[in-house]
Amino acid sequence: MVDSAFINILKSFSKAEIRGFSRFVSSPYFNTSANTALLYEEIKKFYPSFGGKDFTREKLFAVVYPGKKYNKDLMNRLLSNLIKLAEKFISLESGRYEKQNLLYGLRQKKLYGHFLSAKKKYEKNSKLNLFEDEDVMQHLLLDDEYGNYFLDTDKYINWDLHTDLSMEYHLIHFLYKVSQVFRQKTFYSTQKDRNRNAAFHLEECMDLKKLYSTVKSSEIKNKELICHYLTLVIMNSTKDKQLYEEIKTYIFSNKQINSTRSIYIGYIYMLDLLSDVLKNTTGEERRYYLKEKNLVYKKIENVYFATGKVKMLFVFFRNFILSGINTGDLKWSEYVFNKYIRDVREKGNESVGKYYESLILFHKGKFEEALQKLSLLKSEKFQMDKNLYFYDIRILRLMLYYELNYLQEALSNADAFVHMLNKSSKMPVAHKASASYFASGYKKILACRMDNNTSSLPAAIKKISAERSYYGKTWLLNKAAEMMRR
Repeated sequence: MVDSAFINILKSFSKAEIRGFSRFVSSPYFNTSANTALLYEEIKKFYPSFGGKDFTREKLFAVVYPGKKYNKDLMNRLLSNLIKLAEKFISLESGRYEKQNLLYGLRQKKLYGHFLSAKKKYEKNSKLNLFEDEDVMQHLLLDDEYGNYFLDTDKYINWDLHTDLSMEYHLIHFLYKVSQVFRQKTFYSTQKDRNRNAAFHLEECMDLKKLYSTVKSSEIKNKELICHYLTLVIMNSTKDKQLYEEIKTYIFSNKQINSTRSIYIGYIYMLDLLSDVLKNTTGEERRYYLKEKNLVYKKIENVYFATGKVKMLFVFFRNFILSGINTGDLKWSEYVFNKYIRDVREKGNESVGKYYESLILFHKGKFEEALQKLSLLKSEKFQMDKNLYFYDIRILRLMLYYELNYLQEALSNADAFVHMLNKSSKMPVAHKASASYFASGYKKILACRMDNNTSSLPAAIKKISAERSYYGKTWLLNKAAEMMRR
């Protein structure tokens, strides 16, 4: 087999890059081995599949060295050359720090006129977005070279003034990085280890609110942006809902934020705050924040996924659909499912896609169709202690059995579910607790229905209502209320 590392690199190349790499390998500046170039020219004939009976080490070697016995070590050296050349080609094509490298080289050679001309050209053509981490880093690197130019030319006063001004960009970049690592949880509420996260010590050792107030009253050019990053971190610590409104207004209306190439960290902060608030709210307040969460998800979808800036991520696909279900906005859930299910399936989530299709049908009241779709899902692939969907699938099936009046099946499956929960030892504690709450409430309500006796329902309703929010809680309370009205 031809070296898989090199072939994997070539498979990532476009047709234009394959042609460009051919010129690169043929250039004596980069490659002095004619046999290495000849081997590549033979290999590229098999692009893009790189397969077939003629695509073997031995046959390729025979083309490069006609009449010579196959030599494994020699073939390995040629392939090693190609891997190094491919890495150099990718590095040069990426050109991430090309501008900084040129300024550095010109400065080192004391070509100061060329240096200043190149810097002026970069500044003229640059569209700096301070919410784009890569843009800020590029600006810092160019800025540092400009500062070094002042030192090299003995313009110390200019260097001193420049350093004061450039500090602002360093502070912006620093706070951006702080905001990335300061979040205390992810979508699945995984707690971060404070002892291993240096950013958390800022909260303990610095008065961030005082820093915010000081910056806001200063004459710093980009003080609004610096205050915004500080606000994110402060909101994460204080859970201040008023800060959420301030942050939402700032982000939603900011064109630069909504032109970033990756999902802006501020959206994630808002979602984290809303998730935290929803754990402890009920009634109208809960409905308000559920709608807020749906609103944020719609904004993210519109700015990033619908425009193609970001390929659909499964965690967002899941949360987009659930936000529509939680707010009764099933059109939104269906829109997300139909628009992005292909992307999700391409990433190996075929069976999970069936689950969400069943879930949407369930909430539309199409119970038979939902159960039929769910039956096509190969749930045995989901292991109890390794996959959250092991529980979600079974909860949905229990609700469908109840709605379709398959009460005996519901009872046997509920008992099996409780047994599984008792056996589970590695499932995340929060998710296992939610499933256990549902199973307990479900069995109580199912027993009342099967016995046609509502005497114990008030106590069950009171207990379920007092529990924290979890998937299926509202459905349980609705089923209990329906029985009480009969």
